[in-house]
Amino acid sequence: MDAMETLEYLGWQFLCSGERLPSGTYQATVRYKAPPSDDIRTLVLDPEKFGTAQQALERANELAMKWANARGGDGRGDA
Repeated sequence: MDAMETLEYLGWQFLCSGERLPSGTYQATVRYKAPPSDDIRTLVLDPEKFGTAQQALERANELAMKWANARGGDGRGDA
């Protein structure tokens, strides 16, 4: 991964990254730690391509927050 950060949002712990593709562009990727075991699971591989790892990372953060917001509360039934 070329750029990665942890994002804690609405009770979820996301791993957001901008990953370099063989084409030289970058893809936004969102993973999360699934409770209770904290297994890491991939949520989103954005089909849009970006010119820099930072742009893809920013998009990954947006996608993670959108994903959590769509589920209300913390996404596990807790408001």
